[in-house]
Amino acid sequence: MAVQPTPRTVQVESRSLADVATAVWRLSTKLADESSPARRHAQTAMDALAEAGIEVQSYRDQGFDPGLAIRVLAFQPRPGLARETIVETVRPTIYLHGKVIGMGEVIVGTPVSESTAEGER
Repeated sequence: MAVQPTPRTVQVESRSLADVATAVWRLSTKLADESSPARRHAQTAMDALAEAGIEVQSYRDQGFDPGLAIRVLAFQPRPGLARETIVETVRPTIYLHGKVIGMGEVIVGTPVSESTAEGER
């Protein structure tokens, strides 16, 4: 009778997982060509992270909510916005099985009021 190997549990620092997930996210956002082999490899890495319970959330183009797991680096007036909106993600929020292991960092665009727009003229 063959002996079945027992699965091992390996502990990895959550900060290290967050750093790897962030690096893969940055790589995939830099690769614009969807048909590029490098883009496909980056997507495969993102899929593997997802299978391991890691979710990468950029929140870009979403309405700003102070309850999100993000650190706002700056608020910037932006014409054309109806409400505060995340306009740039510097670092995504990383979740492991729903728990934050890496805090996101974003830039939030704010609507330009008429008085602000007139003052800039």
